[in-house]
Amino acid sequence: MSRTKLAAIALAALLAVTGVAAAAPGNAPADAGANDGTAGQAGPPSELPDPVPNFVSDIHDQIRSFLDGGVENLGDAVSGIAGDDADGADDGGADDGGADDAADA
Repeated sequence: MSRTKLAAIALAALLAVTGVAAAAPGNAPADAGANDGTAGQAGPPSELPDPVPNFVSDIHDQIRSFLDGGVENLGDAVSGIAGDDADGADDGGADDGGADDAADA
């Protein structure tokens, strides 16, 4: 046999032995952690998140309309939906130029 064939056979044997040794049970890395009962914590959470406000669906509809070309200014469309307070109260944010703003100055 030639040296290249012997080298190829030796390399293949080395790779096979190394692969088997690495895959053998008990050869996990030291930082893999133990099976200490944390498997019960896997899976979806036990509590569901709170539902989103109703206007979120409206915002998604406006975004879809913008992508389809039905809405020209997405910022104005979303601000019109998200900026509306249900009770009509001022959120204390931006200056809307109302009479109460002059008293605040």
